[in-house]
Order: sequence, then C-alpha cells, then structure tokens
Amino acid sequence: MKKRLVTVISVLLIVMLLTVICTACKRETSEYVSFTMKMGRKGTFKILQLTDMHFINSTEDNDKKTVVNDFTYRDEWAQTAITEIIKKANPDLIIVTGDSTFTLDTCLQFTGTNDNYAAFQKAAKFIDSFKIPWAFLFGNHDEEGSLHARLKDIDKTKQYLGAYLNSKEIKYCMYTDGPESINGIGNYIINIVNRDGTTNMPLVLFDSGSYLRYVDPKTGKEYSAQQSYEYVHADQLDWYEAAINDISRIENKKVTSIVFQHIPFTAYQTVINAAVETLGENWKDTINAKYKYGTELKLNTSAGELIYHGGICEEPDHEVCCSFVGTWMGMKYDGGHEFERILKLGSTKYVFCGHDHRNTFSFTYQGVRLTYGMSIDYSANGIFDFADNQTIYDDTDQRGGTLITLDKNSNVKIEQIPFTRNLYQETLAATKKKK
Repeated sequence: MKKRLVTVISVLLIVMLLTVICTACKRETSEYVSFTMKMGRKGTFKILQLTDMHFINSTEDNDKKTVVNDFTYRDEWAQTAITEIIKKANPDLIIVTGDSTFTLDTCLQFTGTNDNYAAFQKAAKFIDSFKIPWAFLFGNHDEEGSLHARLKDIDKTKQYLGAYLNSKEIKYCMYTDGPESINGIGNYIINIVNRDGTTNMPLVLFDSGSYLRYVDPKTGKEYSAQQSYEYVHADQLDWYEAAINDISRIENKKVTSIVFQHIPFTAYQTVINAAVETLGENWKDTINAKYKYGTELKLNTSAGELIYHGGICEEPDHEVCCSFVGTWMGMKYDGGHEFERILKLGSTKYVFCGHDHRNTFSFTYQGVRLTYGMSIDYSANGIFDFADNQTIYDDTDQRGGTLITLDKNSNVKIEQIPFTRNLYQETLAATKKKK
C-alpha cells in the first residue's frame, strides 16, 4: 500500500514538474501579431512580393477581336508570368501588395465587365492554387467596380472581399481585416520566428488607402479625388509603434521589421528627385540602365546620401504616385508622416510598395531601404488605347516579382525576379500562324 502511494505521489510530482517546465518554455506572443511563420530548417525564409496583378476577368468574345483588343488574353498572360516567377523564386510566403484587380467602370466598354468581385475571386483562387502561404493587402483599384457600386461603402467593399479570402474556397491565405478602431482594412502583422521561437522579422502590412475622399456634412454626398492618393494615417502608425514596442519588449531588444504597403509615401519622390538632380542628363543612363540589381552606387545629393541598388524609373517625368501633398476641397494635405515615424521608431529598415507599374527602383535613404516591387500589370497600362505609356507591346523590363530572403541573423537580401518574355508578341505570332 505504501509503495503504491509513493508511486502515485511520484507520478503526480513528475507531472507537476513537467507542467511547470512546459509553462516556462512557452514563449509569450504579442497580442499585435496575427500570424506566425517559422524559419526553414536551412535558416532562411523567402518572401515573394507580387504586386499590381490587375486581373480583369474579361467576358469579351476572343474570336471577334484582334490580339491587342482581345482582353480575355490579359489574365492568361498574368497567370503565365506569375507561374514562372513563383517557380523560379520558390518562396515560403507570397505577399500580394495590392491591385489584384483592375475593373474600373471606364474599363467596361473595353473588357465587357466591371465585376471586381468575380475578378478578385479569380485572382485569389489562382494564387491559392500554388499551395503556398500567401498574404494580401489592398491597393486603390481592388475596391473599384460593381461591388462597390452595390455596397456604396469602401470599407464594406474591402470587408466583403476580405471575407472571401477567409472562406472555405481559399485555403492558404493569411488575411485579417485588422483592428476596427483604426483607419483601413487589412492592417496586420505576420511574425517570422527562428527555429527556437524567437522573433526574426515582423512583417507589417498596411492598408495605405486609395484616393482622398470628402463627405459633405450637409448633403452626405461623397467626393473623390482621383489620382490624389491617400496615406497611412496617424492611428495606423500609433498601432504600428505599439506593436513593434510590444514585440521588442518580449524579445528584450529592438527588433528589425519590414513594412509592406501599396501606395508609396513622399520619401520615394524625394529620393528619385534628388538622384535625377545629382545625375543630371545622365540619370537615365544610371537609373534606367541595365544596371545589375544589388550593386550599390552612392550618391551625394541635396537630400543627403543615397545608395542606389538598381531598378528603373520610367513613369513619365520620373513621377512617383505617392501620397497627396497640396490643397483639395479647402483642406491641406502633407502626404502623411509615415517616413518620419519609421525613422523615429528605428525598427523598420525596409519598405516595399507597388502602385507605380513603371518604377522598380530601390534606394537606401536615412538608413531605410525604399523599394518598388516589380509589377505584373497587363491591363492598367494596356487597355486604354488612347493613353500614353502603354507597356504590353514592347516593354518587359518592369515586369516580374521581388524576392526578399531572410537569414537566421535577420539579415535581408533583395533580388528581382524579372519576367522578360513578351507574351503579347508571342500571342500575336501564334495567331498569325493559325491564319
């Protein structure tokens, strides 16, 4: 009897001890972290940024159109490009930084549809088909189309689209609407952790908005300033700062982080203006040259020292479609204060955006590397035959993906994954052969 009692007590003590040990070993997770992913066994983690995919889900009859006007080809081309890029990159995580669709009402006469929900479903199902974890944030075009016309509210439109990402049809997407108390839909953090559970790199995903909007308090009528872009708001930056500080508290050190968003902030325009000013007439020979991506070129400019890492600047007049600065509807806008807050916090050393389809440049400015992702776009710069700067016919140097590789010491390597095939010309040649 005594032996049995001693055995029972011994077992209970062992169970209690193991419980204490397991509790002590369990690491605290920040309340700000929505998803956690672990580094690979080789000590690396690869993130592929895809941006501005611009699916349209055209319903036009391709037997009655020429290649240039047959918009049913556009999604096929995007899918081909994306497939090759993903196979080459072999990422652990894909982040789609906005504008997965392009279904403006003005496209209706060309593509036969402005159904952004159908186009969004098509894009999401396609990315999900690779069976690779992927994350999503909104751009300015995702909300545009018949769904928004029906719901008549931007946030509700984004929430409706976001709900699809969390539906049973989509199995590999990591997405959440984020805090209800701050601006934007889809502000969240993915924490990349080391094999031992310590933080390697928090990935901060911001909803950078779309266009400036004003609601008349008397009539309730909403006004939109197309081409005048929004910004990451102060309450979003407060949330970001609180999140990084909380993760840093848990790690007992200031963590390094990466920010992803769609619309660039004004510092992107500052750096390209300063670079062009410094390089003078030769700026295209440097910024737009077949310059090996990753080779550093130091420039002493009026904005301070810049480090150019490669990439092109081919928007007209080296334009950056960044957050609006100026006066609209009697109110002054200064483009927001995201970059200043990033510098003050001292955590984020890398920012990746999309939005400008012809810009892929990357500069380090005041210790933060500001990078454009390569775009996929076969529609926004290719539907309106009356517009300048079309990019589907001959140009390919802006198209591809951006590969971001983390190592176990939180170092970051950035590479471009170009897609240089001209699918328009390939399709044109194939249709001529059939005839």
